[in-house]
Amino acid sequence: MNIKLLSLVLLFTATGALAAGGTEDVQHIVSITPVPGSCQVEPATLVYLDSQGVSHTLTYSVMGTCQGGV
Repeated sequence: MNIKLLSLVLLFTATGALAAGGTEDVQHIVSITPVPGSCQVEPATLVYLDSQGVSHTLTYSVMGTCQGGV
């Protein structure tokens, strides 16, 4: 997993855990939306399993990489 992706996963997971008042940890990433090539903010989703095997879905916004456009 690349370091930027891992940083985002940890940031959003920690933020979600703190907001929920929990301390669940990521044991397995089920799926993550790839960063789009557009030049705008797009919705993204991260689905992971915590240490209890419970699935969590985190929805957030991500800025595209502007590949092929301005």
